Amino acid sequence: MLRSIRLLIASVFILCLTVAPASALTISAPADATGPADVAVTLAATEPTGTVLLYDGESVIGEQVTNGGTAFFGGLIFPAGPHLLHATLRVQGSTAAVSLDTALYCWSSPGAPAWISPVARSVTSPCEVRLSAGASTVSMTLSVAGKRVRTIACRPGEQVAFTGIKLPSHVTILSVEAQSLTGETAVFAQGATRFEFPYATCIIIDKSEYRLYWVKNQQLIKKYPIAHGRYNHTPVGVWKVLAKYKTAPRGVYGPRKLRMFRRVGRVGHYRYVFTAYGIHGTNQPWVIGTQASHGCIRMYNRDVLELWPQVPVGTVVITRK
Repeated sequence: MLRSIRLLIASVFILCLTVAPASALTISAPADATGPADVAVTLAATEPTGTVLLYDGESVIGEQVTNGGTAFFGGLIFPAGPHLLHATLRVQGSTAAVSLDTALYCWSSPGAPAWISPVARSVTSPCEVRLSAGASTVSMTLSVAGKRVRTIACRPGEQVAFTGIKLPSHVTILSVEAQSLTGETAVFAQGATRFEFPYATCIIIDKSEYRLYWVKNQQLIKKYPIAHGRYNHTPVGVWKVLAKYKTAPRGVYGPRKLRMFRRVGRVGHYRYVFTAYGIHGTNQPWVIGTQASHGCIRMYNRDVLELWPQVPVGTVVITRK
């Protein structure tokens, strides 16, 4: 029985020697290289004499015979970009030890970023400018029509988002200045076309989306959820807000109401007539997002309180399918 146990232990020991290295090597290398880099591979005291091979990915980039201690690989030149280093210790033709992977990035001048958005033919302002950082990039600075907006730190390949970017004109140049770890910069630009609303300042009511869009100076200020007429009764057309009221907070109109006057007539001879339609709050907040009214536009009370003071008398309202 004792003999069998000893044979089993010996078999397991031999199997471990053939399947896995005896111990691991340690690599010391800079995480960021801006020129020739020094790499050291340290052997443990238990490591035997042999040959240390240094790899960049699958390629051998250095080889040294060592009697123990540290194998030093000085002044290595790496192509720009990411590298994954590892080392092995070869003893009499067999691998005796291996290292863990060590990441190194070699920096150069910044590479072009990948533009993710905006990509549409025309975009609503404000918009989000999203990019994937190019090679050797540690920061990106966005400028809109030549005016600097914001700088964001990053790493190569990382996605960067500039949110809430206002486009000041119909066609705007977006430019990004990328900077590398060594201070080198490069500028990359592309055009963006701002979506033009029918009126610079207006309210757009989209019945199919159950949304009210508040637009000022061609900038989308905010969108709000709404309810409109049951059986899709709210007419499609052009209106103006020509009266504003404070109403009973707990009443059917909520705390505020905007009266909509409808445009009639023909081009050059338009006039606006009184209607029963309006934009107001509600004492039934659960109907928002449905067809629930007699034709008016219902909003949450908190939303109409926010919108009401911003809308001047004379503001155009457009209802659309």
